Amino acid sequence: MKILILGSKEYPMGSNKGDDPMPSGGMETYVDDLAQELSKYCSLLIVTRRFKGTQKRERLGNIEVLRVPYLKGKYLRNLTFNFLSFLASLRLVRKADAIYPQGLIASFFSYFLSRIYGKPIAARPAGIAYRQYSGFLLKIIWLLTRKVYRICDCVVFHSEGERADFINKLGFAPKRSEVILTGIPVKKFSQHTASTKHSFGVSQNALVVGFIGRFVEVKGIEYLVRAASLMKDKETLFMLVGDGPDKAKIQGLIKKLGLEDRFIFTGFTREIPKALAAMDIFVISSWYEGLPTSLLEAMAAGKPCVVTDIGLPVKDGETGLVVPPKDPENLAHALDSLAKDAGLRKRLGHSGQEFVLENCTQEKAAKKHFEMFNTLKR
Repeated sequence: MKILILGSKEYPMGSNKGDDPMPSGGMETYVDDLAQELSKYCSLLIVTRRFKGTQKRERLGNIEVLRVPYLKGKYLRNLTFNFLSFLASLRLVRKADAIYPQGLIASFFSYFLSRIYGKPIAARPAGIAYRQYSGFLLKIIWLLTRKVYRICDCVVFHSEGERADFINKLGFAPKRSEVILTGIPVKKFSQHTASTKHSFGVSQNALVVGFIGRFVEVKGIEYLVRAASLMKDKETLFMLVGDGPDKAKIQGLIKKLGLEDRFIFTGFTREIPKALAAMDIFVISSWYEGLPTSLLEAMAAGKPCVVTDIGLPVKDGETGLVVPPKDPENLAHALDSLAKDAGLRKRLGHSGQEFVLENCTQEKAAKKHFEMFNTLKR
């Protein structure tokens, strides 16, 4: 069986090397982790972007990689990459048994590939794209989202919560859907890593709340900053790992609230286990997500997590703490609860780790994908 994977803007992770100043996100990490294990079950054809120093074509074991050019820019890179991926796939898709597009635009172009060659599509929304836009563009993307996911042979969600939110917001259920939890290299994060607080200029005794992700509006970092200002514990430090277009805005809010001495910006890094080792508490403050890989990595590392109530596979009081989105008061209260209770931190961290070790391995995710693709063959 051969699967054509479209939409991932970097493969393998690390290929970019700064050629595009906008770093890759969860979609690319997801494909990178999945492909390693899925390629043991079937052949993969991955179309991705070409960066300086990379080959146009490359074979990595059972994975064939084709890299296409693109135009840089916040709004151009995704559209141009997916369009050129579509053109390249007009030849590649003949060898494929199924198409696995990541995100709305890749799914849109996959529809035409499917119509031309009769190949089944299992699409992964990777978040509902229209939420990030407004005005006329919002309307276009909304209509496109409803059209594209209606015609897919299967839609893959990361959690039951994500599927329920999809149906609620878009007003229809896909004709077929599967929930497959993201698979991550759990051993990479679950093995003990010595504290690295000193690497970030932090005292070993300091309590550190961490965030990992892109600095964009949907991540809700603004509400995390406001929660920091509302906490009773004024000694807690916050470490923000990542980069993005909203960085200056976030820094401006921190300065306005007089919190400069409590926030640490590390910039983008691929050394996530090292960053997690410096954290005592991990936060997802987004007002929408599919299933962020960073959350599973933090849980695998045994970090107690506070997440917003957006359909993530976290049980309040059992595998983490859950608070309403866009609610800095409740977020501050949850952080204070963990800051003052080491026993609670240990209990939630352990139970979260057990959940990931049992449900979110690469092996389990790859096997479920393979079983799904087998049922899609036309």
